[in-house]
Amino acid sequence: MRHGWRQRRRCVINSRNPIPALRRSAGFCRRLASACLLAALCALAMALPADEQPPMPADRPADGPADNRADRLAGKPTGNAASAVDWPATLYNPRPADGDFLLPMPCGGAMTLRVVGIEGDGSGFGPLRDRLVELGSDEQDMGFAEYRRMEPIAGSFDADSLGIDAGANSLLMGKYEVNQLQLDAVNAAALDAPCPKVSARGRMPAGGIGWHAALAFTHNWSLWLRKHADAIGDCADGEQPCLPRVDGEPAFVRLPTDAEWEYVARGGDAVSPAEFRESHFPMPEGMAHFVWFADSADGRIRPIGVLDPNPAGVHDILGNLEEIVLDPFRLRRLDRPQGLVGGYVVRGGSLHSGRDEIRSALRREVPLYDHRGAVATADTGLRVLLSTPILTSAERLAAVRQAWSRLGSDASRGDPGDQERASIRQPASADPPPNMASPSQPIPVQDTAAEGSLGESRPRLSETPFANPMTELDHLARVSADPTLALRLERLREVIRSNAERLHEQRGRAAREALRFGGLLCQRLATEDHNLGLREQQLHLCFQGSGRDHPRCMAKNRALDDDRKAMDNNNALYADTVIRTARTYPDDLAVLESAFDALAGERIAVGADQRLLAYNRLFLQQVSAYVGNGRVRRSRWRDACAALGQELLND
Repeated sequence: MRHGWRQRRRCVINSRNPIPALRRSAGFCRRLASACLLAALCALAMALPADEQPPMPADRPADGPADNRADRLAGKPTGNAASAVDWPATLYNPRPADGDFLLPMPCGGAMTLRVVGIEGDGSGFGPLRDRLVELGSDEQDMGFAEYRRMEPIAGSFDADSLGIDAGANSLLMGKYEVNQLQLDAVNAAALDAPCPKVSARGRMPAGGIGWHAALAFTHNWSLWLRKHADAIGDCADGEQPCLPRVDGEPAFVRLPTDAEWEYVARGGDAVSPAEFRESHFPMPEGMAHFVWFADSADGRIRPIGVLDPNPAGVHDILGNLEEIVLDPFRLRRLDRPQGLVGGYVVRGGSLHSGRDEIRSALRREVPLYDHRGAVATADTGLRVLLSTPILTSAERLAAVRQAWSRLGSDASRGDPGDQERASIRQPASADPPPNMASPSQPIPVQDTAAEGSLGESRPRLSETPFANPMTELDHLARVSADPTLALRLERLREVIRSNAERLHEQRGRAAREALRFGGLLCQRLATEDHNLGLREQQLHLCFQGSGRDHPRCMAKNRALDDDRKAMDNNNALYADTVIRTARTYPDDLAVLESAFDALAGERIAVGADQRLLAYNRLFLQQVSAYVGNGRVRRSRWRDACAALGQELLND
């Protein structure tokens, strides 16, 4: 400012030696005159009515950093139209892949998201369906922060809301870490400031972010999305970029929770259960192809999307920058979190982490404040996740109430149609326990519907209490005249419901493993039958060429006898497995069918060979047939497996 003031004085008062002064200041004076002219034009433009303002030249883009001033003067939102993306794709999706979703940002920007499915051993149904996953680590030295634990995971989006063939339960996670251009664009829109310059430097992930700044970023972007929601296409209609909606409610942006982040970092449902529990996701080409860490990053933050993604399709989730999650830091006890709440949590390690430190369970506490104010470190950034409210409509609330009422009961084992899908033969008779009426017969009870002192009738006890014990406990609590007893009955009911729900979840997981084992045995029988046929042909050719007494033919014959015995043993094991599985689920084949659906979703998600599902399905059909007729068909079961194997081989 002082330098500029001296230059302005030279333009006016250097009269004693005007020529050198003018020579020295001519350039500055021309710039000053241009600035004054621009200021005058701006003032005139602000004074003009909107319909009298000059149109933008046709050869200039309608939106973008160069037009922010004109947009603001015209009363338009700062930045691009909500549905337009003007940035080069290298700045928001340098590694495009099938299944990418684009979410618009201010200033003509976008962010790329990935769908991460949550299938497998889900429990419950409808809006209360979720999946328990094992997170954390068995390492004792960091057990206080990372000890293994079971966490429930659920997603906001289904196939209808995303317009794709997805599961009923999916997350939408940022494919890359938030980069500097994306951060600056959202901040500019929040401040009604000019859009940031679009350059290759904007591809660098945004570091130096603290928890408060991360929350502010997601908050401001969510507000911008809400403001422009009508102009942004719905993902259900297949548009890109788009904003997903659930029951008409637009999604919002937030930080992922600690559990959501680790679930995605481990690979989600795109890896096998064993791979999920490894210290990090599979890295067949070596860690340097997937992670920026101390030995590979050379001490520098690297641009987004240079390295390969993890199996869930997200890049740089381990290494490069540590990533902030939504939850505050808490210590771990063996079976639960400790009660004290501390600072914020960063996950995944950074470019400064050693190779041995990189792991999916890595979590670190950062204080919210220090003597300088809010804490933010240069190697800390963020990744976002899309979410929606849970109770989005009256219909949704009704569905939640219905799902809640079914928890802990037989009805909670699957969807309402599950019971109808299974054709089950019930036992011919079932004697009730001694001194206990049959569930189908009413129990004599006193009439408890007598008029009370206020003329109100009291609820009657159920006449079939053993048909639904939960309902009976509820009735007992309501008719009890002792408030203390009623309260204890209600608490007992909730404990029983909780235990029953846990048993149902375990039963579902056991059913899935039974189907998995049965399918593998069936496949083994098919393979052995095929190999046995080939060896029989070889033995026949040996007999024709060398005679039955030739030593080589005799050795082949002995080996063939051993193979037949091994196949007979495996056939016996397979038959036992069919029978034992049927006896475990004699009255509830719907559990097995639900387990098969979960198994199918799991194998599709990990890209596994789908032919094994055919063996799982055949095993389930044979179990169902045995439940229905009680007939052991060992040879038929083996032949069916062999025929299926030949069919798949021919395909």
